[in-house]
Amino acid sequence: MLASAIGLCLALAMLSPGMMAPLVHAQTSEPDPPTSGPRIHIVVAGDTLTGIAEQYDVTIAQLKLVNHLQDDDILSVGSELVIPGGDVSPSVIIYTTLPGNSLQNIASSFALNIDDVLRTNRTLNRETIPAVGQPLALLVDESQQAPEELSGIPHIVQEGETLLELAAHYNVPVSHLLYINDLQYPVRLYPGQKLRIPDERPFLNLPGEWTKIEVNPQVISQGDTVSVYVENLLPGEPFGQFGDQELHFAADGDGFVALAGVDAFTEAGRYRLALGGSGERPWFPFEQDVAIGDSNFPSQSITVTEDLEYLLEPSIRSDEDAFLSTIYGNYSEEKQWDDVFQVPVTDTVVTAPYGGGRSYNDGPVTIFHTGTDFNGDEGTPILAAARGTVVFNDELELRGNTVILDHGWGVMTGYYHLSETFVELGQMVERGQPVGLGGSTGLSTGPHLHWELRIMDVAVDGMRWTTELFP
Repeated sequence: MLASAIGLCLALAMLSPGMMAPLVHAQTSEPDPPTSGPRIHIVVAGDTLTGIAEQYDVTIAQLKLVNHLQDDDILSVGSELVIPGGDVSPSVIIYTTLPGNSLQNIASSFALNIDDVLRTNRTLNRETIPAVGQPLALLVDESQQAPEELSGIPHIVQEGETLLELAAHYNVPVSHLLYINDLQYPVRLYPGQKLRIPDERPFLNLPGEWTKIEVNPQVISQGDTVSVYVENLLPGEPFGQFGDQELHFAADGDGFVALAGVDAFTEAGRYRLALGGSGERPWFPFEQDVAIGDSNFPSQSITVTEDLEYLLEPSIRSDEDAFLSTIYGNYSEEKQWDDVFQVPVTDTVVTAPYGGGRSYNDGPVTIFHTGTDFNGDEGTPILAAARGTVVFNDELELRGNTVILDHGWGVMTGYYHLSETFVELGQMVERGQPVGLGGSTGLSTGPHLHWELRIMDVAVDGMRWTTELFP
């Protein structure tokens, strides 16, 4: 029995004797929910993780997390599965790690002991720094469903500063500074010491003068567009790195934002986010891994006619890709869009979505589909997805007649296989404006539009931009 009675249940029962209610071993009907302790499902004949997840409105990933299941584990009749959520108390919730989180401050914000967190997440140890976006299972009471939120702004003590001077500078009583920082009078401050100053803004567990670091989406997968938003008390500008990508920040609201792409061939795993800044003095560095998940894109086999087989020569693609990188890899500071992107054709029948591995004439899968293919006839109007500047309008061997629009902040869209184009290099086009007509030029098996969106030359799923406003 690979997935027998889940060890997590035993561990949770050890937290508080009597916490777990007796289990009802019903084989023909759903068991009555327990009145205390985590929700428990007893596996019956025919159960699958998919069916159990749908029954309790949770995800398969959450079930695997809280029950420490592996992909090849087999459910056995009579085994017990802990179900996250529910109205009973205590219950198991899924917490998604945020920038600056450590196991200790996650435990503290839910009034838990770090040993409780380790017990319900067996793969962790005290030295583990959870990745941004990493899910953690937490056993919490009804009053702890959300973490305790602190307010305030950080202050890093400089040489010679005193508590009295800081109280005067921020116009707060010395007693208040002592209380919220758990200090006792008399106190001697030291350079580099971090204090919390009363303020309405949320106080995050971030180093130095960082007041906000947000990574969206919270759970990142292949094909996603990632935005990194930061605020810092120090004057100057931020810089950063995400994996092997340099981040280009632009002023946005009270802080700065940078966009990055995760392409379909990025391996699932942890990637380092490193941030810094410069101004009157260097910003304290921030580093933490970010989790990237697998989107499980399918593969697709394409049959190319004999007259086009010469285009499958690898050097043709590598040369064309290298040329396009000199265009897609440029960064312009002016953001030109202020709405979701529109689908670039009126006929929205998708014949090939983003991300699938591509095999030509039964050859190996060496590339992925970098965009979305739309059905269309010769002469179908092709529309600009958003306001942008024409940075390319010419014919390519593989992509055929091509238009590329620069939307600013490293975001560009490409329109391939056109029969005709209507724009000129350097022209500003508006959202919905025709840029050309559909066709079948280049490496194409029939009339269609290949449309793609790239961020600093990284191809992402552009269709997500048609339903969500970035950043």
